[in-house]
Amino acid sequence: MKHKIKIVFLNLVLSGIVLSQVNVDPVKVLLSKNRDILAAEEAYKAALKNIKVYGVLPDPMVESTFFIEPIETRNGPMEGQFMLGQKFPLWGKLKRQRSVAKNKAEIARLNLEKKKIRAVFQMRKEWESYIKFKNSLGILNDYREELVTFRSIALTQYSTGVGITQHPILKLQIEISLVESQINSLESNFESTVNTLQSLFDGYFSPELFGDQRIEILPLNSSEYWLDVAKEAHPLYSKAQRELDIAILKNELAIRKNYPDLITGLTYTIIGDGSSTTTSAGADAMGFKVGLNLPIWFGRNKARIESTELTIRSKEETIEQTWNQIEDDIRSTKKDLDEIQETYSLYRDKLVQESEQMLSSAFSAYETGKISFLDLLDSERMVVKVRLSFEEVEANRRIASAKMIKNIGLIQLSEE
Repeated sequence: MKHKIKIVFLNLVLSGIVLSQVNVDPVKVLLSKNRDILAAEEAYKAALKNIKVYGVLPDPMVESTFFIEPIETRNGPMEGQFMLGQKFPLWGKLKRQRSVAKNKAEIARLNLEKKKIRAVFQMRKEWESYIKFKNSLGILNDYREELVTFRSIALTQYSTGVGITQHPILKLQIEISLVESQINSLESNFESTVNTLQSLFDGYFSPELFGDQRIEILPLNSSEYWLDVAKEAHPLYSKAQRELDIAILKNELAIRKNYPDLITGLTYTIIGDGSSTTTSAGADAMGFKVGLNLPIWFGRNKARIESTELTIRSKEETIEQTWNQIEDDIRSTKKDLDEIQETYSLYRDKLVQESEQMLSSAFSAYETGKISFLDLLDSERMVVKVRLSFEEVEANRRIASAKMIKNIGLIQLSEE
């Protein structure tokens, strides 16, 4: 495990040599490297191109007829006929088709935004875990070194007869083993976090991307304030509204499909030489045709309209459900933020300081013989526990802030 951690650190340092030469923004790097985001960008470009496919006239039709036996007419035998036809959808059908395509392109853009928001949140979450594990490993490694020193002192005292029993030595050995087990677990979690970050960055992750950056702590605004921001910014809510717009447009199209469309065209008839004595004998004929399609299958037409009406009601319910979920996420995260902030203040303003004072007092008492070596060890263990818990609380506080930014539908708070 130690060998693996050294390799991870070496790779991170080597990749950081290049990155340290320029000032980079980890969010921008992530958005340019993450494969899921790049795929969503291509899907959005495809949706934009697809707008040109809709809202245009159908392809014209060219037909030709050649008669096996010429048809005799007064002007001569009809030898062949060519027809050029064009359908003209009426009643605003083309306009609505293009509007549907534009809304679909906007949904693709919103899907892209959703993936960006989730990827950036995941990056921030993993980075805070990275810092937590790194700091915690530093605390435990220092503690282990102190325990090793204490054990050496205890062994010396025991060998010289100062120590009465082996009990302190055994207790120290057990404590060292427990700390090493905890270090191994943290190293495994640390390596997993690095691998996740490398996956997010497609192999381009380095701590140099972040420097000393940590997640910003949100101002203490109310849930209603964040809900107002989310109503304007959240891509899922906007996507649900766009889907409703598409359903309404499709309903309007379904109604208009019950109306006929105009069909026009030209015909060109080849007339062969005949025995007719008229002046137009053998002259080819041009013609103009006009027609309408007849949507007379009333059962199909009615079902088509009813289907779109049901879809509209479904999308209206989806909007309400989407907003309810967003509201629940924001209120829940706001509650977590408030609770974590209270715990953080307790550690920062009281527990950390008091534990340090207690340890300092314990060292003084041990040096004067007022407390035993085991009492000092218990004080040291309590301080380490408080430090590790404070690292956990600090990471959770910043992750909760990142989660709130995600839940209101932003990549960064400055987008507000």
